[in-house]
Amino acid sequence: MNIEGVVIFEAKSGIPLFSKLRSGMDESLFSSFVTAVRHFSNELALGGLCSFATDEKVIFLSQNAETVTALITTKTPEFEETLELAEEIGQQFENNYQIPTRPQPLQFADFRSFVDEIIKRVQNPFLNRVARFAHKQYGGSISLKTRLLKRSGTEGIIDVLVNHPQKLGDDNGQNAPDDLTMSAFSQNFTFVKAIDEIATRGAVIDFVDSVDNYGVRVMKKDKLEFRPYFPNRAVIVARDYAEDVQEFIEKLPTEEGTPYIDGTHLYAGLKIRRTSHDAKCLLELWRWRDNGYPDRFIG
Repeated sequence: MNIEGVVIFEAKSGIPLFSKLRSGMDESLFSSFVTAVRHFSNELALGGLCSFATDEKVIFLSQNAETVTALITTKTPEFEETLELAEEIGQQFENNYQIPTRPQPLQFADFRSFVDEIIKRVQNPFLNRVARFAHKQYGGSISLKTRLLKRSGTEGIIDVLVNHPQKLGDDNGQNAPDDLTMSAFSQNFTFVKAIDEIATRGAVIDFVDSVDNYGVRVMKKDKLEFRPYFPNRAVIVARDYAEDVQEFIEKLPTEEGTPYIDGTHLYAGLKIRRTSHDAKCLLELWRWRDNGYPDRFIG
């Protein structure tokens, strides 16, 4: 979502109260234009106008009690999401301010910091769209830019973490509680890497190598041990893939035609009971499509 402007104006008069616009755009002229369009819509019995589009832009309108919030964006598929964002901005504005009889825009200048923070949330549209795809494809709960502890003691970031929480089953007492929890965590996770460009062989290798590098430190018999999270699935979503990526993937072991990352070595000496299936992280590569569902490239 590329937001090019935010304008809040009084619903009755059309006077702009707050604006954040790219240079060269007049907020008074824009407000007059929007007010006229809304008036024509009502006069023609078309109902309240919530958005309209030009050849290149979309203007989303959110009507509140005393104000109208307008967002100017380039055309994207996320109309509904953008309207929700306009509603959030407009509601916050009315919560913060009383609208006087003769409003002066300088009264609302400090609202800019809130708008700046909102816009920061949508500065990475590709990541947000990949997250929605991951939720649709795999279900579960979604977290963006999740920080996890690495084996080295530093933190790493997972672009999209899919979590499928499940109840811990009966393990017949053969595992200690922390071992059972660790196993459940690992099998609940899907790690997703979003690459808003052509994925190189190096980028794919780096992600594959990093999958077994996350976990948690636990105290075991007075000794601090690193217990790895080994996800059930690792996914890369990229615009496209370099020609030599498939050559690398073909060198990985497969299960029923699906490549996987072997994690058997992670549990040597840790006495965590795992099945052979638990130690396999299935690998999927998807090719992004702006105007359709991603294509499965590998996996």
